[in-house]
Amino acid sequence: MQRIEHQNVNVSAGNPRTLNVVLGTWAIMIVTGLIWFFFDDDIANPFREYYLLPWCFVTAVIACIPPAYLYYKGKFDLFHPLIFASWIYIIPAFVVGGVIISFGLSDPYYLSYIQDPQYELPLTLIYISIGYIGLVVGFALPIGRKFGQKIQNTLPKWEWTLKHTWIAGWLLILAGTLVNIIGFVNGLLGFQKFEGVEAFDGVIMFLLTMFFEGYFLLWYALFRTPRKDASYLITFLFLILMIPLRMAIMGNRGSIFVCILPIAFAYVVSGQKVTIKHGFIFGLLMAVGVFIGMIYGTSFRNIKGMETRLAAGDYIGQIGNTLDYISRKDLSLIMQDGGTALADRLENLSSVANVVSNYEKLAPYEKAYGLDNNIVRDAWTSLIPRFLWPEKPLTSDSHAYSDLYFDYEANSFAVTLWGDLLRNFGPWGIPIGMALLGIVLRIIHVSLWQQSEGHQWRSAAYYLVLTQVSYEAFYATLLPSLMRITLVLIVTLYLANLITKRATPSA
Repeated sequence: MQRIEHQNVNVSAGNPRTLNVVLGTWAIMIVTGLIWFFFDDDIANPFREYYLLPWCFVTAVIACIPPAYLYYKGKFDLFHPLIFASWIYIIPAFVVGGVIISFGLSDPYYLSYIQDPQYELPLTLIYISIGYIGLVVGFALPIGRKFGQKIQNTLPKWEWTLKHTWIAGWLLILAGTLVNIIGFVNGLLGFQKFEGVEAFDGVIMFLLTMFFEGYFLLWYALFRTPRKDASYLITFLFLILMIPLRMAIMGNRGSIFVCILPIAFAYVVSGQKVTIKHGFIFGLLMAVGVFIGMIYGTSFRNIKGMETRLAAGDYIGQIGNTLDYISRKDLSLIMQDGGTALADRLENLSSVANVVSNYEKLAPYEKAYGLDNNIVRDAWTSLIPRFLWPEKPLTSDSHAYSDLYFDYEANSFAVTLWGDLLRNFGPWGIPIGMALLGIVLRIIHVSLWQQSEGHQWRSAAYYLVLTQVSYEAFYATLLPSLMRITLVLIVTLYLANLITKRATPSA
């Protein structure tokens, strides 16, 4: 082997360390050259319009580090709070969203509101990354684990047999369906905005979660039941029927996705072996479901127009009009519209960048819209039920936010936790606020998810609390929402346990 002698240093050309140094040097040179190539205005290149792609890549790497670490440790779980945040929102909304903007697949009108896109769009991705790092740091702090263990030790030790799960599932899904019907008749569900605010509207909204409590438990029971009898078939057909029915009534582009997600969670929790094939099928179902939801939801909203409240019969008539419109429309146009709607819905980077660009300029006007200092103010007012305070002002009004920042009150644009923290506390508020959320997520994970085997009710509670954390919503309403959903779960699961145990005393 050839050796190179230089100043008494003997270096082997085949030494792996030497190879690593060479490759590392070349990598640094290539990255430096690419940065220079993209950002030097004196260089004419056709790729300058793709200036956002390197920042998307960096954000993707940061969002993938915790999942990769947990995979290395043998603890990878799609429903781990840190992994869930990455794949359910950060990567599709901001990483894929950045790619969508770069290639012009979505061009929302408010892109023109961003004063310096080449600076403020990358800055937004930096804020997103810093916020996620704060979330990870908060999750890693021991305070969340200690509180979670204390809560876990105080939880009841209910052990449900498969028979208990069947009964509890049917009780909760039927009660939840009844509450959904009440909410729909009162104009609280679907693509409609009820202008008035009644004393018990908030209670009804949170009781809607009973449907998904029962929905998860019944899917869990299906996956664990070895005998496929008539009751199995009836339950299966009922649950499948609920998916298009909810999509039709809600007029929501994500309805199918919301219904498929708990099925995947129930499959994992039920102890079924998860293979690459299952992952592929799950991903395919998700993609098809989202695409169908985009086509229907967009068509429904275009036909209905505004969010004005309609009588139940008239609203159902809009469903028929939508289905008739889709059936008569050219398939290629349907696919095109679905793709456009999907790109527009996925991409949330531009809406946050709009806040990054304008929050300081619009701060003096927020008081007139009821948005000033909304995190501190709404955090405590949200805790007071409206039936105890009938004159309570609206908390974190999304339509007022849309009016101020997007000049379009009729739509509810994505606020995001990052945008709300930035508006209230400036850049430093993002990592601190997300770290606090990380602590809360660790408490939830330790108290409900760890050692939940054999406690189906605890798995149901974990799923509902985890999905209650909306990264697209106001930070101000996050903690009150978690407290309300926790109270609803305590009451409904206690009653379900009480009734099932009395119904099956010898089980």
